[in-house]
Amino acid sequence: MKKYIYLSLLTALFSVCSLGFTACGDDDDDDNTTAAPSIEMDEANIEGDELCVQADIVAPGRTSAIAINIYDSTGKTVKVTRQVTDSKYIGVLNIDDFHVHVDIAGKNVVVGDLLKLTVTDANGLSTTGQKSITEEEEDDDDHDHDHD
Repeated sequence: MKKYIYLSLLTALFSVCSLGFTACGDDDDDDNTTAAPSIEMDEANIEGDELCVQADIVAPGRTSAIAINIYDSTGKTVKVTRQVTDSKYIGVLNIDDFHVHVDIAGKNVVVGDLLKLTVTDANGLSTTGQKSITEEEEDDDDHDHDHD
C-alpha cells in the first residue's frame, strides 16, 4: 500500500512540475507579442556626395539591426547598402532623431531614387520605411517677405 501512495505522490509531484514548466513557457510566448518597430521617415535628401537620412524609430523590442538601402526609382536595383552600427542607435527602444549621412559619391544616386530603411528588433521583427530621395532642402527665406 505504501508503494501505491508513494507512486501517487510522485505522479502528483511530477504533474505539478510539468504544469509549472508549461506555465513558464506560456510567459515566454507573451514576450513575442511585442509590436514590430515603426518608422516615420523625415528626410532622404542629397547633400553633395552624401545622402542625409532622418527618421523617428520606435522599437518596443529594442533595435538589433538597422539597414539603409538605396534603390533606383523602380525599387528593383540596389545602388548603395549600409549597415548602421552606431551604439546610440543599436540596442535602444526609441530613436527620436535618427540622423546619418550615407556616402553616395560615384554611386549614381539621383533625385527620385528610393531610400529603404529597415529596422529589426531583438525579437526578430522587422519594418521597412521608404521615402523618395529629394534634393537638399533650402532654407525658406520667403517667410520674411510674408510680413511686408
